[in-house]
Amino acid sequence: MEITRKNILINSFKAGACHVGSSLSCVEILKAIYSVKGDGYFIFSKASGACALYQVLAEREIIKNEDVAGYTKNYPLASKEVPGVLHSVGSIGHVLNVAVGMADADRSKKVYCLISDGEMNEGSTWEAILFAGHHKLNNLYVVLDYNKLQACGSTEKILNIDPIGKKLEAFMWDTSWVDGHDIDGLKFNLTTNGQYPLFIVANTIKGKGVEEMEDRYEWHYKNINEEQIKKWT
Repeated sequence: MEITRKNILINSFKAGACHVGSSLSCVEILKAIYSVKGDGYFIFSKASGACALYQVLAEREIIKNEDVAGYTKNYPLASKEVPGVLHSVGSIGHVLNVAVGMADADRSKKVYCLISDGEMNEGSTWEAILFAGHHKLNNLYVVLDYNKLQACGSTEKILNIDPIGKKLEAFMWDTSWVDGHDIDGLKFNLTTNGQYPLFIVANTIKGKGVEEMEDRYEWHYKNINEEQIKKWT
């Protein structure tokens, strides 16, 4: 198993934390963003992927690896109390607005934001999308972790967001589709420049890397038990 995912499993188990499937789906997206952002800003909006965020911060030596489990336990959703995290995340659907505000306030800086497909159900998300398109915030890059599952089931059944591409284009965004587990493909899209903000739909697998978790929404809330951690790591 790829080392980042293995450590996410171990630290989630140590912390007694859920949201494991959500963390496993966004590993490559996080790595790609951190590899290209330079002096730009990264706003993490996908609240439930906090352990993945902390693990990548540890790999970049922004926090210590031995602290990941503690942060995951104390701050199960991304918190600015953790070094390297710019904004705390609670109820979903609000953080994209922060990223949009930052992009509008300083157009000399690139702003990257990772969001979940569950957040696309929120009206405040679409307000932010409308504002960014209208003001042509072409320094804004939004990546959607499109694993097509949310807390209680499939996005398609709970509140279908398709055809997402046509909707975004109507809101004056550039759009691209990419394999969300392909770092090179993600990096290529994250370094393009256009006239409008860019929305990258990254097709991913919830629970990626653990066969028993993959494409199962139950792993949004389930915890890893002792038998499972021995088997999977």
